[in-house]
Amino acid sequence: MRTAFYLTLLLLLTPLSGVLHTQAEPPIDGATVEITEDETWNESTSMSGELFVTNGSTLTITDVLTVATGNVINVESGSTLTVSGSILGDEVDSGLSVLNSTQLQLNFGDLAETGQLRFDFDHTIPETAMFNLTIGDQTVDAAGHDHIFIDVSLNGTDLLADFDIYYVFPVQILSIQTLHSGSGNFPTLSAHEINHTNGSLVWNSASFTLNVQGTLILNNASIYGADVQCMGMCMIEQSELVGSAPIHVGDATTILVNSSSILGSRTDEDIIVHDLGQITYTNNQGTGGTTDQWIRLLSERQIQTNSPNITVHQTGIGYGSSVRDDFTDSTGMVDIGGSEWKRIVEWVDSNGQYHSENGELTLTLSSGWGDFATTVPAPQIPQAVINIPLPYIEIVSIDAEDTTAEVDKKIGAMVSVRNTGTASATVNIWCYVDGNLTDTTSLTTSLAPGEEKELPVSWWANTDGSQVLNCKALIPDKLQSIAQNITNIEGGFSQEVGWYIGEETEDQPFIVYGLLALIIIGGSALFSLRASTKDNSYGDVKEYSRTSENATKDTDVDANASSDNLETSEGDED
Repeated sequence: MRTAFYLTLLLLLTPLSGVLHTQAEPPIDGATVEITEDETWNESTSMSGELFVTNGSTLTITDVLTVATGNVINVESGSTLTVSGSILGDEVDSGLSVLNSTQLQLNFGDLAETGQLRFDFDHTIPETAMFNLTIGDQTVDAAGHDHIFIDVSLNGTDLLADFDIYYVFPVQILSIQTLHSGSGNFPTLSAHEINHTNGSLVWNSASFTLNVQGTLILNNASIYGADVQCMGMCMIEQSELVGSAPIHVGDATTILVNSSSILGSRTDEDIIVHDLGQITYTNNQGTGGTTDQWIRLLSERQIQTNSPNITVHQTGIGYGSSVRDDFTDSTGMVDIGGSEWKRIVEWVDSNGQYHSENGELTLTLSSGWGDFATTVPAPQIPQAVINIPLPYIEIVSIDAEDTTAEVDKKIGAMVSVRNTGTASATVNIWCYVDGNLTDTTSLTTSLAPGEEKELPVSWWANTDGSQVLNCKALIPDKLQSIAQNITNIEGGFSQEVGWYIGEETEDQPFIVYGLLALIIIGGSALFSLRASTKDNSYGDVKEYSRTSENATKDTDVDANASSDNLETSEGDED
């Protein structure tokens, strides 16, 4: 009986176990609070500390949560924060950046017949600047001041404020305060509350951080003064984010923004999509002015190539369409994203117009083999590989015409060479024996991709013994570091050739001496014949008999005497 009673009591209490769960309260006094089960905060409250939504739970906020300056709300992976109310930073640090074309539309209601407006600026405007503010028929010069007063009507009429500015640095209006002698209150507009055209709302610092590693769902929500880090999934539908830009969207994460407004950024963009993050952005209102609605920013732009010393000509790079020439380093790497502007590859401007980088890269490697080049669109990813087409020159074989040869005499061979690469090349081929350059005829050839040639070569050796001819492609200095990628560096080898010294016979010296003697005798005879030949213009000379004495004399006459002397001697005989 007693056992039955306890069982009955246990069964009655079991359904109440879920009801007994105590809902977590927002952190106070710098404390840390974790939300580990699904909860809904449906009353206006505030927090001062750090909040974690974890353990796969969902926190739903349907009212107003005010967050102290410097606080953090963390949504961990697998968990969800859903907001249909408001999350407000308790400090506002905004400014309205004004230009020469900016106009303010003001109406403070019926406070008094007349009064003044006080404009507070973010810095003292130099006296050398021109900065005039006009409302109606009143104009005030703000040069030399960090705030000004201007007389206006405060009886509920619309006020239009125009600017005449010649000053290089941006000026922010921090607030506009009403001053009057009436009985009403004294409204003050913060920068984000000022209606304007052609101005740009700037938030100088965030009030709190919203760190989303899981899922954030904003539906008809308001977020003020947040630093939003979307590293998971963020869905923003018909919501308002004021002073909460830029929203950072991490690599490989997603953000969906539809029919919402993002007003006030700490940078020149409302949303920054990093690397390969995904964005869907439709029918939204951005900060405007000089602030882009969203950009894609790459963390780096590293290009890996297949060679050092490649010239990289860059055109149309990044947000500013930059032009630059650079070289790959010793590892074949080049960085084309040296500045943030060069790493912005797509964006939607303040008018909602989509833009994409139209960058192009021309890579050229110039060498003694020729110029190898390629032109490609600039990759819009953090890291990419671009290889230029290169030849691959292979010495396939060397076929000598015989296996023996005589020293100091040539032997012929056929060198088979082919190009299995993707680029044409003109190469010199040098031949070696035992690593030493040897005597051959020169070999130079041009090869297209896939082409093979047989090149004849003559080979001489000045020592005897067995030798193997080794021929290699001569590699230019610029290609030395990638030699193994462009040729078979060991080259090709012939079969072994036995070089021998030819035998000398005993008669061989006599034959040489005989030839020399014949050359000398023949040369002397030819010289004598030319010297004794007479000019045909003198006709035939009549011969006379000579005495033995004269005959003896004649034999002593030099064979080289002139014909005139000979004729004189014959006259003396007569």
